[in-house]
Amino acid sequence: MIVVIFGIGMVIFGLFMTIKPLKFSAGITSFSEKPWFHLFEIFSRLVLGVLFLLIADQTAYPNTIKIIGGVLCFVSLFLVIIGAKKHRAFAQRTSTIGKHFRILGVFAILCGIGVIYLGVS
Repeated sequence: MIVVIFGIGMVIFGLFMTIKPLKFSAGITSFSEKPWFHLFEIFSRLVLGVLFLLIADQTAYPNTIKIIGGVLCFVSLFLVIIGAKKHRAFAQRTSTIGKHFRILGVFAILCGIGVIYLGVS
């Protein structure tokens, strides 16, 4: 169920990125200015990554789910290492791609559909 919810979230974010790329870009800028931005990004990825690792063996594709969980945990650790200042600067630079979020949105939708498939198989 967690895998399916994650996939649905990816599809929703992908649709938003595709339909309103400039608004998504502005949202990144706004979100990165929140004082809790860095900690939220670390803990959300870490919790989701650990959950994926814990439930992986209960899915039809345990190795794929373990890889996704491991990547999420690694990114969380990487964010701890680079620190809030560099993370915030990266988010600000990322937000400048503007209308090109459409391409990333389509990719997120396709990945989300794939993750949903993994979760329901």
